[in-house]
Amino acid sequence: MASIFFANKSFYFAILLVFSFSVNLQGQTEKSTLTKIVELKSSSDFNPQNSDYIDLLLELAETNMRSNPDSTAILLKESYDLSIASQYKNGESIALSTYGYYYAERGETDKASEYNKKALEVANTYDLDDAKIAALNNIAIDFHFKGDYANALTKYLEALAVAEKINETRMMSVLSSNIAFLYSYNEDFDSAIIFQEKARQISLEAHNDDLLAVSTLGIAHLHMQKGNLEESERLLTNVIPGLKKQNRKDWLSSAYAGKGDIAVERKNYTKALEWFIKSEKLCDEIDYSIGYAGSYIGLAESYLGLKNLEKAEEYGLKGLEIANRLSLSKSIQLSNLVLSKIYHEKGEDKKAYAYQNEYRLRYEKEADEKFKNGLGVALSKMRFENQKEQLIEKQNKAIAKQKTYVYFAIAALLIATLFLILIYRTNKLQKRYTKNLQAKQEILIQKEAELCESNRTKDKLFSIIAHDLKGPINSFHSLMKMSTSVSISKEQYISLMPKALSGIQGISELLNNLLIWAKTQMDGIVLEPKNIDLHDIAEQSISVLTTLAQKKEISIVNEVPENTISYSDKNHLDVILRNLIGNAIKFTNQKGEIHIKVEDKGDALQLEVVDNGVGMNVETQSNLFKTKYVKSAFGTNNENGSGLGLSICKEMVENNGGKIWVSSVQKEGTTIYFTVPKESNKIDAV
Repeated sequence: MASIFFANKSFYFAILLVFSFSVNLQGQTEKSTLTKIVELKSSSDFNPQNSDYIDLLLELAETNMRSNPDSTAILLKESYDLSIASQYKNGESIALSTYGYYYAERGETDKASEYNKKALEVANTYDLDDAKIAALNNIAIDFHFKGDYANALTKYLEALAVAEKINETRMMSVLSSNIAFLYSYNEDFDSAIIFQEKARQISLEAHNDDLLAVSTLGIAHLHMQKGNLEESERLLTNVIPGLKKQNRKDWLSSAYAGKGDIAVERKNYTKALEWFIKSEKLCDEIDYSIGYAGSYIGLAESYLGLKNLEKAEEYGLKGLEIANRLSLSKSIQLSNLVLSKIYHEKGEDKKAYAYQNEYRLRYEKEADEKFKNGLGVALSKMRFENQKEQLIEKQNKAIAKQKTYVYFAIAALLIATLFLILIYRTNKLQKRYTKNLQAKQEILIQKEAELCESNRTKDKLFSIIAHDLKGPINSFHSLMKMSTSVSISKEQYISLMPKALSGIQGISELLNNLLIWAKTQMDGIVLEPKNIDLHDIAEQSISVLTTLAQKKEISIVNEVPENTISYSDKNHLDVILRNLIGNAIKFTNQKGEIHIKVEDKGDALQLEVVDNGVGMNVETQSNLFKTKYVKSAFGTNNENGSGLGLSICKEMVENNGGKIWVSSVQKEGTTIYFTVPKESNKIDAV
């Protein structure tokens, strides 16, 4: 089983990246696309800024990605420039995503990530679902190759949700396969098979032979990992002729590598060598960088088995070089492992130990990162979904069995007329029982839906919290570590300390809100209203936040008159005002102004926190107080915030009998309004 774990990773990398965009038959698609381009350009009213023409350029660029990268670069520049000139936002986003794909193929991961993030930003701004799916999938692949599986899974699932919403079956299949490979990386083969079978079923229903071939490759890969070599080999043998017919050299290279992996596991190194040489030749034909990584590692393992240590060393080093260049974390691990075996066989134990130690360190780091990134939590969530499906199926069987009993009772009623009254009563009771059961089932389904939504919200919330805590804590730790070293000067310490303190202050604010939120989730909000002076509460909140405001030279003006009395919970009002004023400080520029105002609305008092900061768009306003839309945001001086405080404010305002809303204009400012009850005639307890 150890050699399977090693060898099949070459097979994996060759499959995953092709999912970055559409899955097409290269030769046929290129011809068809070129024909359409020629027809468009020959029309009398041809306009190069036409969206159909731009889409065709992008399709051709993607098709030529591996066979003709120079052509791809030219087509991408033309399509991007035309999209900008014509303000065709879908074309702009897809062009940026394709740039991300282009740079990922060349191992320029930072550039790939930069372009994919820009593509997602455009897609989100203009609500472009197709473009959003492409960008999210590419970002997930960037995370995947870097070994950040938790973030990869999050982005895959986001993309899958959008694809399911618009019924984009092709990308539903693609994303399901990518998620399956992610689970297989975590050695959760059962979950991986569920997603890969889902991809295969979608491909069958859509009659998409290309995707069916890829999902079949994926299933073969999973059977290999589980040790079922016969089934894996059968699937590969069946799919290879179709791949040859489709002229998909990248996938065919993957299939050949898979055959080589199986031969290595069976210790038939001569046969393995034949398959890996075939795989390498196909990579040569299309300059398939990621495919090389797998082929070289397989060749090194094959030559090692044949005791040709010079060749094994040559390919092992080539595999490590390309894995490092493309930042393929798993291939780097495996290259180090095979090189340690090679140098051990050569008697060069010092080198063997160095490569073995590097492999061990990377393996342990990956295992540690899986835990830290919370992938276990995400996997548990998916297992829960699988268990839920099994529970529903079990309930359906129970209901079907119940119906059988009802039919039997009716038949008995017709035969046994002497027991008519008894059976009638039994039937009546049965109906009542069924009705009660259905009512309980509906309640269970509703509670289950609420629980799923709550779990999704909490998963997202804790992901944001982990992200927001990690940066400042690491920065503060680095500063403390540097401060113990003689290499840091006093001037450097003084320069770095304010940034670290600002980060710690953000952590303090986040933890304070988190504790309040956790208490409300466990115990609910406990309300202790009394007559309080809103002027004093505002003054107290301002005094706590004065230091933050002074750093940005922001003036905070309390316009609430003295003796403005409200019958509310004092602690709740303090939390609400501190969060709202703190947010106003974060999103107001240097030397800005914040005003705290109050208006008498007859049956209530309306408090207002007004700033002249950066403002927000309509979509952000509509989701501002919803926990499930909580996300990290940065202020005008890069102050960090999770948005959790606004959700807490909403709960506390509503529990005090008021309501909260926002009015904002981008680049002009924001006003948060909320209402509280007026003074009560009741005498407060002392």
